[in-house]
Amino acid sequence: NLNLSRPIGDLKHKSDSKLPPSKQVITAEPDVRRIPRTEEDEFIITACDGVWDCMSNQQLVDFVRARLKSNQVISKICEDIFEKCISVDPKQTQGIGGDNMTCIIIKLK
Repeated sequence: NLNLSRPIGDLKHKSDSKLPPSKQVITAEPDVRRIPRTEEDEFIITACDGVWDCMSNQQLVDFVRARLKSNQVISKICEDIFEKCISVDPKQTQGIGGDNMTCIIIKLK
């Protein structure tokens, strides 16, 4: 019964009094990694599974890169991603393209 989009407040899975908050089954403590940027880095894409279930990493990079090169506005690129991913009939696609979709694109250069 764990709702993955809102697990931080799911107290049922945080009730082990022997464990600190960071060691509970569900925690609000994020995994953080620092990745050094390179000169080649163009943009960052952050998206939810509603997008990643429909497009591979490379497909999404190619999609965004082509639109940035043609000076398309970032908000329009996000809309185009959603339009590409959304399913007319999620029953026919086993739910793919029927999930909620969120996307953030950060242009680095």
